[in-house]
Amino acid sequence: VTKSHYSVSDLISKTRQILELSFKNIWVDGETSNVHYHSSGHIYFTLKDSLSEIRCAMFQHSNKFLRFKLEDGMRIMVYGVLSIFESRGQMQFVVEKLQVAGIGALYQAFEALKSKLEDEGIFSLEHKMPLNSIPRSVGIITSGEGAALRDIIHVLKRRSPFVNIIVRPARVQGTGAAEDISDGIMELSNNYNIDTIIIGRGGGSIEDLWAFNEEVLARTIFNCKTPIISAVGHETDYTIADFVADVRAATPSVAAEIICISKDEILQRFESLNNKMISSVISMIKSEYLKVENASDRLSMLQPLNKITFNKKWLSHSYNTITKLIIEKLESGDSQLIGYEKHLNSLGPKQVLDRGYSLAITKNTNQIIRSSKTLLEGDKFYLKTGDGSLEAEKISEIKL
Repeated sequence: VTKSHYSVSDLISKTRQILELSFKNIWVDGETSNVHYHSSGHIYFTLKDSLSEIRCAMFQHSNKFLRFKLEDGMRIMVYGVLSIFESRGQMQFVVEKLQVAGIGALYQAFEALKSKLEDEGIFSLEHKMPLNSIPRSVGIITSGEGAALRDIIHVLKRRSPFVNIIVRPARVQGTGAAEDISDGIMELSNNYNIDTIIIGRGGGSIEDLWAFNEEVLARTIFNCKTPIISAVGHETDYTIADFVADVRAATPSVAAEIICISKDEILQRFESLNNKMISSVISMIKSEYLKVENASDRLSMLQPLNKITFNKKWLSHSYNTITKLIIEKLESGDSQLIGYEKHLNSLGPKQVLDRGYSLAITKNTNQIIRSSKTLLEGDKFYLKTGDGSLEAEKISEIKL
């Protein structure tokens, strides 16, 4: 029904309804001006282009998730609904969320924090801690449901199956993520005997990765007494955490590759150490032999018989001392090599089986059974123990 006339309030209210129904859930881009943070928590600003401008309001319940400070002159895109401020009859755009266009505020905030921490020396190489060459325990801080965790564990179990893994799930995106990761670092470092901590996640936009660009996380990494690897899944861009961490890995999988050492690499290191010890002993023998020869030559040049006798005794004593030192050096090297051999043997699976454990293997394909659910009732399989093998059959599923 068309009215013949409207009151001012009715006209404004009707217009607001039409606008909100016609222009809802839309994006608008422009440049900010007259940005004002009200004491109520609301943000008011003007969005303009070369021809027009419109007033915008972003209320407190929407802007509390804003990760940067809105300033004049920013190129942004706003999402929301076109409405009217009824008491004044002014058209305004009610912003539900916004994002920067171009380099934007997030990049500006990143560069500002990077410069600040760099001036403090937090990125300096002198603060970087070396990684343990053969870690016994590794801590992982990432999403408990993400692919990053699966990738890290897969590499660690494949290359170093006897490394102890401690997982501390954490939020890696959104409000509170940086604080959650920081809490995880302190928990692992203070409560567990961890050799190395990996923090990371899969790749994403700068907004997705922003938790790794926050100052609270950067300072926690810097103050941690345990070496930390930053492994955010992006190969080209760096986060603040990458600059502060002791080591930066391009992806979570690469982080696992960096810290774990295979059995072949252990053997190569032991062989290299053995060769260095042998070379050192040979060089020592040659050096001492030359000293003996020179002493003998000088002794033969002396005429008085008592000096000859004295120097012969000194030469004999020196020879015996040198020989004893060489023998002790060789025996010490042998003991060290035996210790390395025992340590290497302790890493073998047979030691685990000899302690009473067994390994379940499928009968037809000889594959390791990692879950009881892969067998059906009546399926037969082998149990490998420390001194032999047994054939077994699945009777039923037991929940422990």
